[in-house]
Amino acid sequence: MATPRREHLLNTALSLFNQYGFHATGIDKVQAESGVSKTTLYKYFKSKDELIKAVLELRHEQFGKWFQSRVNEIANSDYLDLPDAHLQAVFDTLTEWFHSDTFFGCNFINACAEYSDTEHPIHRYSAEHKLELSRFIQSLLQDVPESEREELSLEILLLIEGAIVCAHTSGLKESAERAKRMMGFLVASHRVHS
Repeated sequence: MATPRREHLLNTALSLFNQYGFHATGIDKVQAESGVSKTTLYKYFKSKDELIKAVLELRHEQFGKWFQSRVNEIANSDYLDLPDAHLQAVFDTLTEWFHSDTFFGCNFINACAEYSDTEHPIHRYSAEHKLELSRFIQSLLQDVPESEREELSLEILLLIEGAIVCAHTSGLKESAERAKRMMGFLVASHRVHS
């Protein structure tokens, strides 16, 4: 059960890890910024890895709700009855995120980079987050033959991930707009071959 103190601690850690990274942000920094005692911190989380995993779970929930809600809002207001309305909106939502003052790259990409052992629980959880995103994309491909949907969703995921990395590492904030144009070619190609 979540308590206000635990939630405050998680939100503080999320903000710090997002901005400074997981390894670069020490437990002392999280404790000092949150204002909770070390005893309280370790009451809720037995290790830094346990705290990071909980932060990623929180981020997964928060970002997932925001992302899907925003995609639906944009699709329903900006694209009306276009067949690819939601796919277009995915990339518009990314553009919005890239231009926000809380964009420091993707927590899950960063976690995979910092925890490169693919068997590490933090890496595995982050990879599952990405696969869930591909399943969300797949759910938007209703007018593509079912046999094409999984592969197309993974191709679109590749465009999304590339856009995120370019926006973060190179500062190319328009990367989602480029990826959106490429997505249009991909979708058209799958329709032609079906």
